[in-house]
Amino acid sequence: MLKCFISCFIAMLIFGTQVALAATTVIRYPKPAARTDSHFDYVHELLAEALSQSPNKYQLLPSKATMQQGRAVHEMKNGTGEVDLLWSMSTDEREKSLIAIKIPIDKGLLGWRIPFVLTENRQMFKTIRTLRDMDNYSAGQEQDWPDVKILEHNGLKVSTANSYEALFSMLEAGRFDYFPRSVMEIWREQELHASKNLLISPDIALHYPAAYYFFVSPVKRQFAEDLTNGLENMVRNGQFEKIFLKYHQSAIQKAGLKQRTVLELQNPFLNPANMPLHRTELWFKP
Repeated sequence: MLKCFISCFIAMLIFGTQVALAATTVIRYPKPAARTDSHFDYVHELLAEALSQSPNKYQLLPSKATMQQGRAVHEMKNGTGEVDLLWSMSTDEREKSLIAIKIPIDKGLLGWRIPFVLTENRQMFKTIRTLRDMDNYSAGQEQDWPDVKILEHNGLKVSTANSYEALFSMLEAGRFDYFPRSVMEIWREQELHASKNLLISPDIALHYPAAYYFFVSPVKRQFAEDLTNGLENMVRNGQFEKIFLKYHQSAIQKAGLKQRTVLELQNPFLNPANMPLHRTELWFKP
C-alpha cells in the first residue's frame, strides 16, 4: 500500500512539473556576437516589465549560437524556433516579413549618430557644414546593418566588416575615417574600448529617421500580442519613459546635440507613413 502511495506521489510530481513547464513558453533571442551588447540591460528591463503582467508565462533565452542580424531575421521568417524575438532598427522589408511592435524603444535615438575618430583627428570635422563636405571621408559599419545602405543612399562612403568588434580595430588601423554610433551606444562603447586610440568627435552629428522596434516571429503571435499590451501599459503609466531616462538621459546630455552641426540624411528604407509619428510621446527631440 505504502509502495503504491509513493509511486502515485512521484507520478503526480512528474506530471505537475511537466504541466508547469508546458505552461511556460520559451522565447529565444539572438545571442549577441558583440563582447557586450550596449542595449542588453535596457532591453531586458523593458521586456521584464512589459511581460510581468501577462496572463501567459515566458522564459527568455539566448540562441545557442551567436548570431548577426541577417541570420536572425532569416530564422524568424522561416519559423525555425532558433530565434523568436529580435530588437533592431526597422526597415520596410523587415516589417513585411516579421511582426513589428511599433513602439520605438529607442524613441528614435538610434537615428542620432556621433562618430568615433582617431585621437589625432579630433579636429577632422570642425569645418564640416554639409553632407558634401563629407565626401573625402569613409565610415565603418557592419556589413548587414541597415545603416550601410542608408549612408550609401546619401552619398557617403562606407567600408564594412564581418563583425562589430572588428570595426574598432579597423578604425584604429586607419581602414576608414570614422565610426558613427548612436547616442545611446557610444558612451558605453568608449568605456569598453578605452585602450584604443579613439575619441568621440565633438563637432558633428548625423541624423536620419529611425525606429528601433521589437520584432517577433510570425509563429509567436500570442507572445507579440502580450508584449504589445505590456509596452502600451508602460507608455500609459509612465514606466516606459522612466526606464528610458534611467538608461539614456546621461548619454543625451553628454552628446550635446544642440552644440553640434547636424547633417540630415534620408532613410529610403523606412516609410515615414508607417511610423507612429503622430504619437509624440514616443519620440525623442533634442
